[in-house]
Amino acid sequence: MARTTSAPAERFAAKTTPGPIPTSPDTPNTPCRLWPETSLDRDGYGRFWLDGRYVPAHRYGYEQARGPIPAGLELDHLCTVRRCVADDHLEPVDHRTNVLRSTGPSAVNARRKRCVNGHDLTDPAVVHISYPPSHPNGMRKCRACARDRARRPREQQLAPVAQLPTVTQPERTAA
Repeated sequence: MARTTSAPAERFAAKTTPGPIPTSPDTPNTPCRLWPETSLDRDGYGRFWLDGRYVPAHRYGYEQARGPIPAGLELDHLCTVRRCVADDHLEPVDHRTNVLRSTGPSAVNARRKRCVNGHDLTDPAVVHISYPPSHPNGMRKCRACARDRARRPREQQLAPVAQLPTVTQPERTAA
């Protein structure tokens, strides 16, 4: 039994199903085009078989509709649905923008306005930004909390010294 081969664009269109219309204000008022759950990778993105290998389905759909993705950019799902392959729900952005738009820990911390102790993180006098090699774009640290963390180990060293009782003997007087 011979397999019938059809054009990749036809196979791609046949796999998608209409999904919900996103409520996000950044997303166009069009429904998502969902990739089948049986063809997802371990991260939840669609996989499409093309030229003897799997390619990300959302990238294939975007490139077919809008052309190549600019070098150094990646596609951000404006609708936040990883299975979505609708080209108008995808936007090419740099990696930093893509991460900060997400709901991951880095994005949550970047949007945070107050530290865990309630100090204002929008005030430059309260925030220290350091640029260690692991964070080339910088990382925020609350100055007041850092000062408290540095003071805690020293408090035991600087604890008041207990006064030892001293025995005083009256001065001898010459006779």
